[in-house]
Order: sequence, then structure tokens, then C-alpha cells
Amino acid sequence: MQDEQEIITILEKARGETIKVYVMDFAGKRYLHIREWYLDKNQLENPGKRGVAIPLEKVDVLLEAIKK
Repeated sequence: MQDEQEIITILEKARGETIKVYVMDFAGKRYLHIREWYLDKNQLENPGKRGVAIPLEKVDVLLEAIKK
């Protein structure tokens, strides 16, 4: 069973869409998720198909690459 999201930030997009950055456990590992979310016809928030999940132990490598 998946644990709750630890939300880091939420970036607003158009038409009720957002990009959420959050940490969550999956299959016994912690991941940093960057994923688009949207509102369905009932105005409930759902994850979209666009996104990435990065193992937390690899986030430092990603941050160093961004800084270059």
C-alpha cells in the first residue's frame, strides 16, 4: 500500500491543471515525483500521464546537473 504524499510545492497551470512536486513511498522505496494533475468533470483532482518519479538517492545528481 502506498503512503501519503509529502507535498513539496504545487505550481499552477491553466484550466485547473497543476504540477505537483512531492515525495512518496512505492514498493519500499522513496521517490521524488514531478507530475501534472488535472480536475475531472466532478472537480476531483487526478494525476495525469505526464510526470516522472526519481529515486530519492538520485535527486542530488539531478540537482547538480540543473546547476550546471
